[in-house]
Amino acid sequence: MSNKDNHERAFEPCVLSQTKIIETIMENSQDTIYFKDKDSRFLFNSRAHVFQFGLEDPRALIGKSDYDLYPRIFADSARRDEEEIMRTGQPIIGRIERWVKDDGDVVWFSASKYPLYDDDGQILGTWGTTRDITDLKKTEKELELVNREYEVLNNKLKELSVIDELSGLYNRRHFYDTLSKTMKIFSRVRSRGYASSFSLLLIDIDDFKYINDEYGHVFGDIAIRHVAQLLRSHTRLSDYVFRYGGDEFAIILPDTDIKGAQELGERLRRTISGTPLTRDNHEITLEISLGTATFDEQVDAMDIVQQADQKLYEAKNNGKNQVC
Repeated sequence: MSNKDNHERAFEPCVLSQTKIIETIMENSQDTIYFKDKDSRFLFNSRAHVFQFGLEDPRALIGKSDYDLYPRIFADSARRDEEEIMRTGQPIIGRIERWVKDDGDVVWFSASKYPLYDDDGQILGTWGTTRDITDLKKTEKELELVNREYEVLNNKLKELSVIDELSGLYNRRHFYDTLSKTMKIFSRVRSRGYASSFSLLLIDIDDFKYINDEYGHVFGDIAIRHVAQLLRSHTRLSDYVFRYGGDEFAIILPDTDIKGAQELGERLRRTISGTPLTRDNHEITLEISLGTATFDEQVDAMDIVQQADQKLYEAKNNGKNQVC
């Protein structure tokens, strides 16, 4: 006798009647199971189905409909589904349903609904199964909240990566990134025959070392924040203001020629010298020197920076507190 014959002889399946199989499923399935007639009245229900209404006997729902158990909006939606299934003979798989109970609790279902046929193949109603996915929905909501928190955190980290902590302005690294991008934009504009350009201001607080030595580094930090706030509040929304380093600042001015840059520089110089700081009831006047440059045919970002830096150097050598 072959091994195959031994295997087949040894296997003796336990034969269950269809009635017993159905009873086992209807009594023990954690998913709800129901059968309905053409008027959406229950014909047959699993024990899990009646449990969700606080009932014990599956026969308690026979002859009832969703209108006896659920809010009208829920029952209306279910009825529309069942009418569509009976009309087309097509099932609806994985429908997500939301049941708001009388006590305000929300239950979520994943429902699959099918046509119910008689012995002659005629549709006599519908049947379906539902799975309670409330815990899954709660988890999804929690994950959504966590993802939003991560998004806020990531945006904050991105912001911190380009913001100078002391002044609240953009930092030096972001300055060079922005300058390079601005040069590319205006290079394309010029290549199309337009004369538009942008300018750069480099700014230095005059005698900042004296301020630190005389009043201390804490006051020096206050002076940097003071100047930063004035620069930001007296420039356009389209301008980019940076703390370039130490007591140095930079401003990128889109659509601004050299004359416009010098005029703005002069306004900023007067604003800062006219807005003194107070320490121990004494007013301390800050002054700045500014160098200007305008994008023309420079290929490298350092070219325009060096031009503005050279002008700043001239302003310092010519007596400070001026624009060059």
